[in-house]
Amino acid sequence: MVWEYLTGDADLILTGMGSIASEATTAADMLRDEGVKAGVVGVRVFRPFPKEDVRQAFKKAQAIVVFEKAISYGYEGGLCSELKSALYGTGIQAPIHGYVAGLGGRDVKARELAEAAKASLADLQAGQREKNTTWLNCYTG
Repeated sequence: MVWEYLTGDADLILTGMGSIASEATTAADMLRDEGVKAGVVGVRVFRPFPKEDVRQAFKKAQAIVVFEKAISYGYEGGLCSELKSALYGTGIQAPIHGYVAGLGGRDVKARELAEAAKASLADLQAGQREKNTTWLNCYTG
């Protein structure tokens, strides 16, 4: 239900579904080149949500950054909401930052994902565990 890339020693885990998760593997490589222990968990199935697989994949995460090409009405992406729900009450305390990316048919590049992940890391180092959903490379015109 999920696949993992470089998560064995990862402190920061990038996650998403489909093509954005695949692009995140390149972003994780870029982050590792800069000294950030990053990995990726790709979610293959949304319904039924694979909460047990997700809990296992994220049990060692120090921080989670969710990238998705969808948004649920008025809040955040559906994957981000489901992930928070699946981890609630499990003892997994990693902060989760969500990014909605590429709406309107825009491409999302690995360097953009890596930059967003670094921005989240900077926010976390400044003590900001919670963060509103951030829009990344979306057509708003």
